[in-house]
Amino acid sequence: MLVTILRQPEVQSLLTFVSSILILILSAYSIFLPSFIWTWISASYLYFLLYFTAVFLLMRWWARGGRYIDIQNIDLEGQTFLITGAAGGIGKETAIELAKRGARVILFARRGNLVEAVADVKKAARSPDNVVGYVLDLSDLQSIKSCVEEFMRNEDSNRTITTLINNAGVMACPYSKTKDGFELQMGTNHFGHFYFTQLLLPRLYSSRIINVSSLAHALWRVPCDTAHYTQMCNPNTYNRWSAYSLSKSANILFTRELQRRYSISHKIRSYSLHPGSVNTQLDRHMSINNIMRTLAKPIRCLLFKTPLEGTQTNLYCALSDNAKPGSYHADCQPTSVGNKYVEDDDIARQWWDYTEKIINEKLKDIENK
Repeated sequence: MLVTILRQPEVQSLLTFVSSILILILSAYSIFLPSFIWTWISASYLYFLLYFTAVFLLMRWWARGGRYIDIQNIDLEGQTFLITGAAGGIGKETAIELAKRGARVILFARRGNLVEAVADVKKAARSPDNVVGYVLDLSDLQSIKSCVEEFMRNEDSNRTITTLINNAGVMACPYSKTKDGFELQMGTNHFGHFYFTQLLLPRLYSSRIINVSSLAHALWRVPCDTAHYTQMCNPNTYNRWSAYSLSKSANILFTRELQRRYSISHKIRSYSLHPGSVNTQLDRHMSINNIMRTLAKPIRCLLFKTPLEGTQTNLYCALSDNAKPGSYHADCQPTSVGNKYVEDDDIARQWWDYTEKIINEKLKDIENK
């Protein structure tokens, strides 16, 4: 796990800064550099300015992580991509990158920012008419059902869906439940996407399905099962980071079981990924006051990926033949997970069955009301 952490771009960027400070300290004591060189350097602030400019540039170089360079030469005319959580962050940036290359891009997001997001993607698109949006609230099963029904009515059933990118998510929320009574993070990040994907299955032949997970799946290394989910449903035993971790483990298990169940019958290829630490509003639920958030902005800009940098692994899994179906990816390459339980196929099957069962129970309750 330590090796995995040290490989993260933001950690490498931070280590670059720490190393630069150590070099200065050791140089001041003539350990790293001869004293006459240090005397010459320290005689002018200009040298320090140049030194830290070089350090900050190097930090940004590390922080950006892996890049999917091949997209520059790809023409996506005639291909269709579905993206959840596309009103902002890496979801919107993914939509822009695909639309610029001629793809038909369908954005799914909550009502609030959807119209603005569609307009922004259209401005960048090669074919603005190929950019459309549908209102989707993943924390509400009825909203999911209505959204997919509208999609099925409006979109040509003969048009192949190249890729579904299940990108939407919430992180580190205070204890709360969805409209249907699920713990909010699991309900949005996993149950919502599970139901959304199931409803779309009749159209998902020879498609790729991408589930955006996170390295945070390794924060709480326990099996993703009924017992641990129930623990997160209780306000007395709830922990916002444990709940987030469990939901991200669920994304990976969902990916593995999707691959096992539908790779032959539907020719589906599924992928999970960690986009990296990205400078977006995903952390809006964290308890940080406005002053601290303002002070942290320069640090975030140095250490975290921009939304464009954060979308690179999304694009890699959506388009590259080097992405590995059923596997977990980071920085545009397959990579190892930090939690042995997300590689357990028995847990993946059991969690799928439980997810299906609990969603069906909620749907019956909705019908009976």
